[in-house]
Amino acid sequence: MRTQPLADYRIFEVVRLELEDAEGRARGDAFTLRGSDWCNVVAVTPEGQVVLVWQYRFGSDALSLEIPGGVIDPGETPEQAAVRELREETGYEADTVELLLTIEPNPAIQTNRCFTFIARGARPTSATAFDSQEELETALVPSARVSDLLDGGQVTHSLVQGALEAFLRNERRASRASRREGARSMEQLVVALEELQRQRVLELARRLRPGVTFEDMRNPHDFPELGDPDWQYEDGVLAGIQTVLAAVRARANEAAE
Repeated sequence: MRTQPLADYRIFEVVRLELEDAEGRARGDAFTLRGSDWCNVVAVTPEGQVVLVWQYRFGSDALSLEIPGGVIDPGETPEQAAVRELREETGYEADTVELLLTIEPNPAIQTNRCFTFIARGARPTSATAFDSQEELETALVPSARVSDLLDGGQVTHSLVQGALEAFLRNERRASRASRREGARSMEQLVVALEELQRQRVLELARRLRPGVTFEDMRNPHDFPELGDPDWQYEDGVLAGIQTVLAAVRARANEAAE
């Protein structure tokens, strides 16, 4: 397959591909748009708001609600470009920036990729610095409302749709992981309390009847000594702890699903 550049329009280059089959027979021409890679960034403030921008788009001749982003300049890494675009378009900078996903905007005719990042702890730190053909307005939206924007059709840019959908999936996974970890920690705590209370119940029972075991105490009516009010109270506390433990384990199972 041979390639031939046909035209350069600054933001992309038109390239003709002369196609051949495995035996060298001509299969016609295909045309691609060769351009720089892009980046965009889902920035989240410490209060849990997502930093969006309103931007006029020439293609649709309309305002578009989007996330900050743009072209990766020569010599920049995708992450450096995302940090720069966030600062230039919104004046915000973040504590951490991590890659969320990499996609191909339109592999049928385009050769470039788009890198999406999550920027957490985003705060306004400087003035905006728009390109000559840019004029944007920042809009903060609670992360809980992002799905409403998507479902309601307020976000129409396909790359932004994909980025925000990936962000929401990521947040749900993180939330489930947090719940699982919390449930495990709670279970460990209650298990430790149960063991302490079991020993307390057993020690008190052995004061009343030396040598008694937990197996014996399954049928306390066979042992009148275990009708002692103090023992019954401690045994009731143990039963309560075991009920809580059963509930915590059920919750942990739900979180793991």
